[in-house]
Amino acid sequence: MKANRTVLTAVVIVLLVITGWWLFRRGGRAQSTDLVATFDGAEKRPNAEAFQVIDAELNGDRKKAIFTTPASRLIWRMRVPDDGWLKVSLGMKPEAWDKEGDGVLFRVGVSDGRTYDELFNQHLDPFSNKGDRRWIPVTVDLSMYAGEQVELIFNTNRSLPGKGDDGRNDLALWGAPEVVIR
Repeated sequence: MKANRTVLTAVVIVLLVITGWWLFRRGGRAQSTDLVATFDGAEKRPNAEAFQVIDAELNGDRKKAIFTTPASRLIWRMRVPDDGWLKVSLGMKPEAWDKEGDGVLFRVGVSDGRTYDELFNQHLDPFSNKGDRRWIPVTVDLSMYAGEQVELIFNTNRSLPGKGDDGRNDLALWGAPEVVIR
C-alpha cells in the first residue's frame, strides 16, 4: 500500500512539473506584433516619404496610425505565429470627409515570394458614405500561414478598379495594425 502511495505521489509531481513547464512556455510567447512599432523595418513604396506615423482621432477614438496618400504599399517580412490574426482599423483623416473624391481602396495580402493571396479589400469613401467617417475594424485569420516566413502587404489604391484614378482627398489611415495570437 505504501508503494502505491509513493508511485501516485511521483506521478502527481511529474504531472505538476509538466503542466507548469507547458504553462510557462505558453505564457512566454509573444502575444502580438505591433506593426507601428516595427514600421521602420517595413519596406515602403513608392518611398519612405509617402508614409508618416501619427496619432489619429476619428470621432473621439484615438489610435496610433500609419498615414499615407495612395497609391502606396507597405511590406513587413515576418514569420506568422500559430493561430495568428491581423487586427487593423481603417480610416480616412477627417479633413477628407467633406471634400470631393471617390475614396480609397485598402487591400491586405500575403506573399510567399511566389504567389500573392489577397486576404481582404475594403473601399472607404467618407464623402459619399457618412458611415465611413469612423474607424472600420478589420480582423483577418492568418493561421493558414502559421510558421511560414511571408510578406504581409498593405496596399492603398486611389480608386476602385475600372473607376479611373481620382486621388483627390485620399488621406488613408491604417490604425493600430498588429498581428495577435488568439
